[in-house]
Amino acid sequence: MMRGLPLTMLGSLMLAACGPSAQEQAAANETAVANQRQAQEMATKVAALSPGQREGVFIRAIRDAGLPCQGVTGSEPGEKPGSWVATCQEGSRHIITFGANGMANVTSFTPQR
Repeated sequence: MMRGLPLTMLGSLMLAACGPSAQEQAAANETAVANQRQAQEMATKVAALSPGQREGVFIRAIRDAGLPCQGVTGSEPGEKPGSWVATCQEGSRHIITFGANGMANVTSFTPQR
């Protein structure tokens, strides 16, 4: 019985050492907050663009994502803060969000009728 107890304690100590330190966790939290702030700033910049400029940004993002789009005919704010829904001439629709680094994330969808 005595031999099993020290091995169990050693295993517990090894598992406890696997997680991030408090300092590492604090740094990760700071990075996450900074990224969120930068993403919000990017969303504000996109919202401030004229409709024509915004649609130009959106068509570039859609094409860079490898999706077909002959031209963006309209856009509107999406359901999630900072997201946009862009509609292409051929009828495809895409949800566009921007990350803290300014990179666009494009999700294509076809609404159910």
